[in-house]
Amino acid sequence: MLGCRTALLIALVTLISATSLFARGRVWNFLGYTKFDGNRDHSAIEITSSDRVFRTIELRFSGDAIFFERFLIRFGNGTSQELVVGGRISPEGREYVVEFPDNGRTLESVEFWYFKEHWDHNPSVSLYGSRLPNAASASSAGEP
Repeated sequence: MLGCRTALLIALVTLISATSLFARGRVWNFLGYTKFDGNRDHSAIEITSSDRVFRTIELRFSGDAIFFERFLIRFGNGTSQELVVGGRISPEGREYVVEFPDNGRTLESVEFWYFKEHWDHNPSVSLYGSRLPNAASASSAGEP
């Protein structure tokens, strides 16, 4: 009987964990991370994953608040998308989600321009991507 209860408990914990992974209908893949320091005003995250076709990206911030000028998302086909922020981003519950049209995009990098400041806890950003449900067929098809 103990084996049955243990198996049931393991199944329940697995189900709860899987539910949080599929929150909002997406699975987020970690793509990179950068920490900002007060000596520079520009930083970037290079995407090194072999499968870089994503439908959506999410930027998650931590550390002290930081004043961003803009973000620049570079794609595999040589194009880019600029997001002008012009404001302070505080990490408390702050995320930026960017969705790409059609079949997603191949990501090369995300660059950040910000104002140099002195921080008690250097701000950082983690980049996550959500693939298409059929990412294998999208990566063989190329970009839009």
